[in-house]
Amino acid sequence: MANSSGKGVLATLLGALDRPGPFVILPHDNPDPDALASAVTLQYIVRHRLKKESVIALGGIVGRAENRTMLKYLNISLVPVNEIAFDDDTLVALVDTQPGRINNSLPAGFVPTIVIDHHPAYCDTHLIPFFDLREEYGATSSILTEYLQESRLEVETKIATALFYGIAAETQHLGREATAADIHASQFLYPHTNKRRLARIENARVPREYFRAFRDAIEEAVIYEKVVMSSIGEVRYPDMVAEVADFLLRLEEVEWAVAMGYYQGALYVSLRTTCRDVNAGDLLQKVLGSHHAGGHDQIAGGRIRVEEGGVGSEKAAVQVKERLLQELGIQSCSATDLVG
Repeated sequence: MANSSGKGVLATLLGALDRPGPFVILPHDNPDPDALASAVTLQYIVRHRLKKESVIALGGIVGRAENRTMLKYLNISLVPVNEIAFDDDTLVALVDTQPGRINNSLPAGFVPTIVIDHHPAYCDTHLIPFFDLREEYGATSSILTEYLQESRLEVETKIATALFYGIAAETQHLGREATAADIHASQFLYPHTNKRRLARIENARVPREYFRAFRDAIEEAVIYEKVVMSSIGEVRYPDMVAEVADFLLRLEEVEWAVAMGYYQGALYVSLRTTCRDVNAGDLLQKVLGSHHAGGHDQIAGGRIRVEEGGVGSEKAAVQVKERLLQELGIQSCSATDLVG
C-alpha cells in the first residue's frame, strides 16, 4: 500500500493492476472533462503497458454539451455502471473521486485497487493498494499527464486533446486554482492536441433549453451583500448548476456565487468564490454535511436527497441558503434582486 505522489510512481500503479481480473475505471457520477480525460488516459496507459483491457463506467449522465461533444470527437466509450459486475476479482480504479463519496457509484464496502484524485483526502486509504491524492494540483488530468510522460508511450492526439481540455475546463484555462504542475502539463500537451477538435468541443452547440435555463437563473438571482444566489428549479442535467454558478461569479460586486438545482430526487449545490481566505469546500461541507459535499479553495459542489415534488426541493433550497448565509455572516434580509 502506498501513498504514491510525485515522479516515479507509474511502476507502482501498474504493479497493483498486474493480476488477473476485469479492470473497471470509474470516474465520479455525471463526469466532467477532467474526470473523463483522466479515465481515458489511464485506460490507454494500462492497455499498452500491461496489455490489459478495461471499461470506463458511467454513473449518472453526461449532460453538458461540451462534455458530450468531447465524447463524440475523441471517441470515448462509456458503459453504464449498472451493467458492471463488481465481483471479488474485479479491479477498480476511481479517478477524480474517492471511496465513500456521494458523487460516485462504487458499491458500499467495495475496496478499489486504485484511487487517483486532486481533491483533499476524504477516505481511509490503509486498505487501498495504490492511491495518489494531490490536493495541491488543480486537475486530476495533470496527474495523468505525468503518468503519460513517465510511460514513454506515444502521445496520441486524442489523449493529449482530452487531457489538455480536462485541465483547461477544471482550472478555467489555468485561471482558477492552477499550479505549476498544471501549467507544465498544459505546455507539454498543447503541441500534441487537435486544435480543430478542441475548438469544436469548447464551442459545442447547445439547445434552446440552455438559454432558457440561464434566463431563469438571472431572473431568480438574488444578491445578499457580497453573495449572489440563484435557485433554478428542475434542471435537465446536474452540470447545469455548476455552469450557472460559474456564470454568476462574473458579477463585479460579489465575492461568492451559489447556484442550486433539482435533478432526480436530489438538490445540487455549486459554490464559487473569488475569496482566498475561506475554503469553499470546507464551507459547503459544513452546510450540507461532510459526506455530501467537497471541493477546493475557490470551487465546491454537493448534493442532498430531498422529498419528491417541488415543495420538498424548494424547502431544501431555502434551508441551504440560510445556512450558507449564516456561515458567511450575512443577513438574509439584505436581499436585492439582480434584475428588476
